[in-house]
Amino acid sequence: MTNFTLAGFGARLVAQIIDSFIVGFAMSLIIIPIFGIGALTGAMGDSDTAGLIAGLAILPIILMAFVGPVIYEVFMLSSSRQATFGKVIMKIKVIDEQGQRLTLGAAVGRTLIKYLTVNFCFLLWLWPLFNKEEQALHDLIVRDLVIRD
Repeated sequence: MTNFTLAGFGARLVAQIIDSFIVGFAMSLIIIPIFGIGALTGAMGDSDTAGLIAGLAILPIILMAFVGPVIYEVFMLSSSRQATFGKVIMKIKVIDEQGQRLTLGAAVGRTLIKYLTVNFCFLLWLWPLFNKEEQALHDLIVRDLVIRD
């Protein structure tokens, strides 16, 4: 590892929180106009048909809720910025062990592992607290570093 200043756990956590707000806001701008407030509030009536339509309308919303954040993070990390907007605000970025930008494949692997670990065991996100390079499990597997920009 070359001389990089590693981003601490706190900066990474704040960046993730910022990204959650950004993605949540963007998803609501997409979801509400497309599927309508009625589908989200159940104001379509009490008939079985309305219930079926509302139920079917929720499937794309659920799919977008899982896929949207993954697409956002993959393309941002593999871009020339090497960071999501939350990371840019916190002045941190993700690099591989040679100091280069992540490839698209590495960004996909990192992001999928990150989202799978948070959904199955949130405590795995605390891994950087017990690691010399402050790497989370997804960083260790893909062999990347989160550094100060």
